[in-house]
Amino acid sequence: MPTLYQLPATWSSQVQAAMRAEGQRITAPRLAIIAWIADQERPFSAEALTLALAKHPAGVGRATAYRAVEWLREHRWLARIQTDRGDYTYARTLPGHHHHAICTRCGTTLMLEGCGAIERLTQLLAREGFEVQGHLLELFGRCRRC
Repeated sequence: MPTLYQLPATWSSQVQAAMRAEGQRITAPRLAIIAWIADQERPFSAEALTLALAKHPAGVGRATAYRAVEWLREHRWLARIQTDRGDYTYARTLPGHHHHAICTRCGTTLMLEGCGAIERLTQLLAREGFEVQGHLLELFGRCRRC
Protein backbone atom coordinates (compact mmCIF):
# COMPACT_ATOMS: atom_id res chain seq x y z
CA MET A 1 0.00 0.00 0.00
CA PRO A 2 1.50 3.39 -0.95
CA THR A 3 2.27 5.83 1.85
CA LEU A 4 1.35 9.50 1.43
CA TYR A 5 3.56 12.10 3.03
CA GLN A 6 4.18 15.83 3.06
CA LEU A 7 7.55 17.54 3.00
CA PRO A 8 9.20 18.48 6.29
CA ALA A 9 9.59 22.14 7.22
CA THR A 10 13.35 21.55 7.19
CA TRP A 11 13.55 21.07 3.38
CA SER A 12 15.60 24.26 2.95
CA SER A 13 18.19 23.38 5.59
CA GLN A 14 18.42 19.81 4.26
CA VAL A 15 19.13 21.14 0.76
CA GLN A 16 21.80 23.49 2.09
CA ALA A 17 23.46 20.64 4.00
CA ALA A 18 23.45 18.51 0.85
CA MET A 19 25.00 21.35 -1.15
CA ARG A 20 27.77 21.78 1.42
CA ALA A 21 28.41 18.03 1.41
CA GLU A 22 28.78 18.20 -2.39
CA GLY A 23 31.22 21.09 -2.11
CA GLN A 24 28.75 23.62 -3.55
CA ARG A 25 29.10 27.22 -2.45
CA ILE A 26 26.11 28.63 -0.59
CA THR A 27 25.85 31.99 -2.35
CA ALA A 28 23.26 34.72 -1.82
CA PRO A 29 21.55 33.92 -5.16
CA ARG A 30 21.37 30.21 -4.30
CA LEU A 31 19.94 31.00 -0.87
CA ALA A 32 17.31 33.23 -2.51
CA ILE A 33 16.40 30.43 -4.94
CA ILE A 34 16.16 27.82 -2.18
CA ALA A 35 14.05 30.15 0.00
CA TRP A 36 11.67 30.96 -2.87
CA ILE A 37 11.24 27.29 -3.75
CA ALA A 38 10.74 26.37 -0.08
CA ASP A 39 7.83 28.83 0.06
CA GLN A 40 6.05 27.31 -2.94
CA GLU A 41 3.06 25.19 -2.02
CA ARG A 42 2.38 24.15 -5.58
CA PRO A 43 4.46 23.14 -8.60
CA PHE A 44 6.21 26.00 -10.39
CA SER A 45 7.99 26.53 -13.68
CA ALA A 46 11.64 27.49 -13.97
CA GLU A 47 10.45 30.61 -15.77
CA ALA A 48 8.21 31.57 -12.81
CA LEU A 49 11.22 31.23 -10.51
CA THR A 50 13.33 33.38 -12.84
CA LEU A 51 10.68 36.10 -13.08
CA ALA A 52 10.01 36.09 -9.33
CA LEU A 53 13.69 36.60 -8.49
CA ALA A 54 14.70 38.82 -11.42
CA LYS A 55 14.85 41.93 -9.24
CA HIS A 56 15.96 40.22 -6.04
CA PRO A 57 18.75 42.10 -4.21
CA ALA A 58 20.94 38.99 -4.43
CA GLY A 59 21.08 39.41 -8.20
CA VAL A 60 19.56 36.11 -9.34
CA GLY A 61 20.09 35.78 -13.07
CA ARG A 62 18.30 33.45 -15.49
CA ALA A 63 21.32 31.16 -15.94
CA THR A 64 21.84 30.89 -12.17
CA ALA A 65 18.17 30.04 -11.62
CA TYR A 66 18.11 27.37 -14.33
CA ARG A 67 21.40 25.83 -13.16
CA ALA A 68 20.10 25.71 -9.59
CA VAL A 69 16.86 24.03 -10.70
CA GLU A 70 18.87 21.48 -12.68
CA TRP A 71 21.20 20.76 -9.72
CA LEU A 72 18.21 20.35 -7.39
CA ARG A 73 16.49 18.05 -9.89
CA GLU A 74 19.61 15.94 -10.50
CA HIS A 75 20.03 15.49 -6.74
CA ARG A 76 16.31 14.72 -6.35
CA TRP A 77 15.39 17.75 -4.25
CA LEU A 78 13.02 18.78 -7.05
CA ALA A 79 10.76 16.53 -9.07
CA ARG A 80 10.17 17.48 -12.69
CA ILE A 81 6.51 16.90 -13.37
CA GLN A 82 4.98 16.74 -16.82
CA THR A 83 1.55 18.29 -16.50
CA ASP A 84 -1.58 17.06 -18.20
CA ARG A 85 -1.01 19.91 -20.70
CA GLY A 86 2.43 18.53 -21.63
CA ASP A 87 4.62 21.26 -20.12
CA TYR A 88 6.96 20.81 -17.16
CA THR A 89 6.79 22.14 -13.64
CA TYR A 90 8.84 21.40 -10.55
CA ALA A 91 7.85 20.46 -7.02
CA ARG A 92 9.92 20.14 -3.87
CA THR A 93 10.65 16.57 -3.00
CA LEU A 94 13.09 14.43 -1.05
CA PRO A 95 15.79 12.19 -2.47
CA GLY A 96 14.62 8.66 -3.09
CA HIS A 97 12.10 6.93 -5.31
CA HIS A 98 8.47 7.97 -5.08
CA HIS A 99 5.54 9.10 -7.21
CA HIS A 100 3.27 12.14 -7.25
CA ALA A 101 -0.46 12.83 -7.02
CA ILE A 102 -1.12 16.37 -8.26
CA CYS A 103 -4.29 18.41 -7.79
CA THR A 104 -5.25 19.92 -11.15
CA ARG A 105 -7.07 22.80 -9.48
CA CYS A 106 -4.70 24.09 -6.76
CA GLY A 107 -1.46 22.25 -7.56
CA THR A 108 -1.13 20.52 -4.19
CA THR A 109 1.32 17.67 -4.67
CA LEU A 110 1.37 14.53 -2.55
CA MET A 111 4.26 12.09 -2.66
CA LEU A 112 3.54 8.37 -2.67
CA GLU A 113 6.04 5.81 -1.49
CA GLY A 114 5.71 2.26 -2.67
CA CYS A 115 5.37 0.64 -6.06
CA GLY A 116 2.84 -2.13 -5.43
CA ALA A 117 0.66 -1.18 -8.41
CA ILE A 118 3.71 -0.93 -10.66
CA GLU A 119 4.88 -4.37 -9.54
CA ARG A 120 1.51 -5.86 -10.52
CA LEU A 121 1.64 -4.15 -13.92
CA THR A 122 5.21 -5.38 -14.42
CA GLN A 123 4.10 -8.95 -13.73
CA LEU A 124 1.18 -8.65 -16.16
CA LEU A 125 3.43 -7.24 -18.87
CA ALA A 126 6.05 -9.94 -18.27
CA ARG A 127 3.42 -12.53 -19.16
CA GLU A 128 3.17 -10.80 -22.54
CA GLY A 129 6.94 -10.86 -22.98
CA PHE A 130 7.43 -7.19 -22.14
CA GLU A 131 10.40 -6.36 -19.90
CA VAL A 132 9.85 -3.20 -17.84
CA GLN A 133 13.14 -1.33 -17.39
CA GLY A 134 11.89 1.67 -15.46
CA HIS A 135 8.81 3.70 -14.68
CA LEU A 136 7.39 7.11 -13.85
CA LEU A 137 3.99 7.61 -12.28
CA GLU A 138 2.13 10.89 -11.87
CA LEU A 139 -1.54 10.95 -11.00
CA PHE A 140 -3.75 13.96 -11.70
CA GLY A 141 -7.03 14.72 -9.96
CA ARG A 142 -8.61 16.84 -7.23
CA CYS A 143 -7.37 17.09 -3.65
CA ARG A 144 -9.56 16.97 -0.56
CA ARG A 145 -9.74 20.80 -0.28
CA CYS A 146 -10.83 21.26 -3.90
